[in-house]
Amino acid sequence: MGDNAISREKRSLPPADYSLKIESFKLLSESTVESFESGVFKSGGYNWKLVFYPNGKKNDGGKDHLSLYLKIDDSNPHSDGTWNVNVYYKLFVYDQLSNQYLVVQDAKAPMRRFDRRKGEWGFGKFLDLATFNEPSNGYLVDESCVFGAEVYVVKPTGSEEILSLVSEPDDGTYRFTIPAFGSVGDTVQRSGEFTVGERNWQLVVYPAGSGADRGNYLTVSLKLADYQKVTPKKPVYAEFKFKIPNQYSRNRAGAEQTVKYFFNSAAEKESSKFLSRDDLYDTTKGYLPSNETLVVEVQFLVVSVIKANT
Repeated sequence: MGDNAISREKRSLPPADYSLKIESFKLLSESTVESFESGVFKSGGYNWKLVFYPNGKKNDGGKDHLSLYLKIDDSNPHSDGTWNVNVYYKLFVYDQLSNQYLVVQDAKAPMRRFDRRKGEWGFGKFLDLATFNEPSNGYLVDESCVFGAEVYVVKPTGSEEILSLVSEPDDGTYRFTIPAFGSVGDTVQRSGEFTVGERNWQLVVYPAGSGADRGNYLTVSLKLADYQKVTPKKPVYAEFKFKIPNQYSRNRAGAEQTVKYFFNSAAEKESSKFLSRDDLYDTTKGYLPSNETLVVEVQFLVVSVIKANT
């Protein structure tokens, strides 16, 4: 593995899974044994070892370097020869002077697959020997050094969902009728809950407007009413039209505004400069006839549906 594929950074937090202290490093490096294996440690339900090359693993570009690897231990029970374990891992060396750890990890492919063919991953150029042996760097103090590992095993849960976008869903138009609208004042009007795309919704009307529209425009909003009730919480994407029809004639245009919104909370999505209050109360426009009954509609054009894939 080339050095350009390695990320190195320091941190104060020690490795979460395993530490290995080596004493009398000089004697170890001068021995005729090329590599040393640590004892077994457990992480993510598997048994692991650290494999240490004090003079570098030459066939992995480790000349003039320390080489350090994570190895899945042979003691793990595997059901057959096709087993594999997917892992994010980090290897460490301790700077004893600054009380910090140098963290070494794959930069380009942080997840590695351990299997029958390749049960060991790591770094031929973990740390160059000149840097390691320099006393002022703190990695080798009084012939002792400390290495470590963190291992995060990625385990499929079997949970899968299918996201579909439904165009013009069934029962996708809802009408909210507010009688005697002229007498409600500033009181916010809320519809009952209704179902579109297997989710519950609610229309909310602000007679005096809301936010930047307050005082000048009628504000209509759509609320995902069951967001707090559904577990786990599932967001919904919707494209919809707010409508206030012309009650004098179906052939005359009413007020419409198309909105696209991703509902990922219980918040409402409001209209913007939808219908001015002057036009609303102008009886010649047909929005609010003499009986003062206001009709507000929402028409769903697209709505997302999430289902578990069983």
